[in-house]
Amino acid sequence: MPDHSTIAPFPGSAIPHVGTYRRVLPVSLERMYENTLDWEHLPHVHASSFADLRCEDAGPWGWRAWTTDQVGHEALIELRLDKKCRRWITRNLEGRGKGAEIWTHVFPISEQRVDIVVDFFVPDVPDDAREKVGLVYARLYQTLYDEDVAMMVERQRQLDTRVGGGKVGSQSQPRRISLGRRADLQLPCTTQVGGREYVVAEVGGQLVVYPAVCPHQSGPLAKAELKNGIVICPWHGYGFDVRTGDCVTGQSYSLSNLPRLVEAGGELTLVRL
Repeated sequence: MPDHSTIAPFPGSAIPHVGTYRRVLPVSLERMYENTLDWEHLPHVHASSFADLRCEDAGPWGWRAWTTDQVGHEALIELRLDKKCRRWITRNLEGRGKGAEIWTHVFPISEQRVDIVVDFFVPDVPDDAREKVGLVYARLYQTLYDEDVAMMVERQRQLDTRVGGGKVGSQSQPRRISLGRRADLQLPCTTQVGGREYVVAEVGGQLVVYPAVCPHQSGPLAKAELKNGIVICPWHGYGFDVRTGDCVTGQSYSLSNLPRLVEAGGELTLVRL
């Protein structure tokens, strides 16, 4: 593997280079691109860094959005993806950090392993302060990628489960499963039927069933708090009423094709049609 640690700043750049962050991640290049274009996850997965985000424009090219940090500072950030060069460039256009540029290059090592090199360019930084500023940026990016890795790895696991071995929707998978007596259930609980995982919970004295993963990008609904019949995906903030399946946050997704709970002889059975 080539040594990318000596990559130089952009030739002729008038913005001082203050530091570099490098890391090997256990994810594919496809997941990295997906994560890069996914502006929606920022205020949810990275809540300690982004209190709010208002997207102005987005597409395969990247995105541009106003962000607000936890102390109320705003910044207009633009990210542009260049797949041909396997890089993306993030620029602070307005507000806090105006003029800063962050260049990220990604180098595939194997199918599920990439090497990333992130260079930080920050204007108006005195020579004797560059190292300190660079370390601040490096620590921030370490935290961001710590938070992103778990999401990307789980996203890949969910995709592999769907396409591998006919696990989901396979006719060989049981279409019904006994849950036992209602009084014996410890709710909420998770169970599998028909190759998919579901959460069984109680809302207002009634049992409800909903998917353990979000229909948007397979976020872990099973790990999210169920409050007043509403579950919020921790990855992107999509909210669903588990009693109706409707999305309550305005996106065009729903919890559909849910299994039925059947009670007979005191025994509960989950049936997927």
